[in-house]
Amino acid sequence: MVDNSNTNRENAIEEVVTNFLKDCTLVEMTQETTENFLLIGTMPKTIKFKQEDKPFVFQLMEKRIEHCFTFKVSDERVLLALSIWAENAGDSVLYLWYIQAWCFKNNVKEVDFETLGMKIFPFGIFSHKDLKSVWDNQKIKTKGMQSDNLVDYATAGLSIQFKS
Repeated sequence: MVDNSNTNRENAIEEVVTNFLKDCTLVEMTQETTENFLLIGTMPKTIKFKQEDKPFVFQLMEKRIEHCFTFKVSDERVLLALSIWAENAGDSVLYLWYIQAWCFKNNVKEVDFETLGMKIFPFGIFSHKDLKSVWDNQKIKTKGMQSDNLVDYATAGLSIQFKS
């Protein structure tokens, strides 16, 4: 748990979330996840899913990327793959912050399926144990009706955002 003052520190998410995740040992995808990932890879790069066919986590990430991050995703296969890796909304937000940090450090402004699988996560994905650990560690001591998640504060992630 982090102090509430971290919500105003521009590098708080980098220190608490992305630095932790970059030091984690990635794990192999399960057989089922690998098969689904390979199947997603065979879909056309230009595929557009109907809104009603998008899983909740997909839709959440789509909105978060549009409003909270400075990297872009036009290849919807990226969001579909992340949807099968993330067990819940919190995991998906952690993946997005990690991708934002990776993009910033590598000066990549748009992520496609190939970049996701061959450059950002070529050796595996985060374990559920590590995601839970970083999720618990990024919780903030709250006052009143504020969010209790550091990852919900845009100011706390400015150090890894592209400047307009």
